[in-house]
Amino acid sequence: MRHAITIASRELASYFLGPTAYLVLLGFQVVAFLNFWELVESLARPQVEFSSLRDPMSAYISGSTPFWFAILLAIPVLTMRLLAEENRSGTIETLATLPITEGELVVGKWLAGVVMYLALLVPFAMYLPFLYHQGKYEFDVGPFASLGIGLTTMGMAFVAIGLFFSSLTRNQVVAAVWTFVALFALVVMTLLISYFPAARGWDGWAGAARHVAVIHQIHDFALGRLDLRTIALHLSACIFVLYATTTLLAARRGC
Repeated sequence: MRHAITIASRELASYFLGPTAYLVLLGFQVVAFLNFWELVESLARPQVEFSSLRDPMSAYISGSTPFWFAILLAIPVLTMRLLAEENRSGTIETLATLPITEGELVVGKWLAGVVMYLALLVPFAMYLPFLYHQGKYEFDVGPFASLGIGLTTMGMAFVAIGLFFSSLTRNQVVAAVWTFVALFALVVMTLLISYFPAARGWDGWAGAARHVAVIHQIHDFALGRLDLRTIALHLSACIFVLYATTTLLAARRGC
């Protein structure tokens, strides 16, 4: 894996050769500002307005519709070119002649995508110190650390999915659309499906469906519930998809 870091550095540099990365970062800065504005407005109201289901601090990110909408758009945009552009320009054949393995290529591309994804989350964390130092509002750091871990492992899996679809086509738009569809199913459809067993009174199925619903997972992390099973699920999905992408590239090289 000694070439993976070099590939990741190359990809990170290429992100900023065009306007895409700057626009995505700016978009997330706007979403973070709006979320923080809503958080401050919520904290300024009497606490009796909130129930245990709508705590303003835990809903800062996990309960933010703009945040999830931005994630569903940003991940496809960040990952669509990683391998699709290599396929379109023919440089994937050039890379195949270099002394690098398919695993190094996939991991390097994936690392670049993960770093860019983590950069999108920085604005959300940057605003929080103002609550403590300027607003004199003390909050528990533990749940936010738990949320950060959950968002990181979730992002690792999401970027791996985007990279997989990018490896299937030469068209970046097609890769982005399929990635969006897959992430939409994981985020929105699993949330809707999780309500069906609960409405029918199927407690066992409801618990299982809730465990795989991504929004429920991140909400639990925001409450400080660091569930190792969820982390293992994210990492297992990430490793499986990266392995599938590597196998696909190796099969193409063997053809």
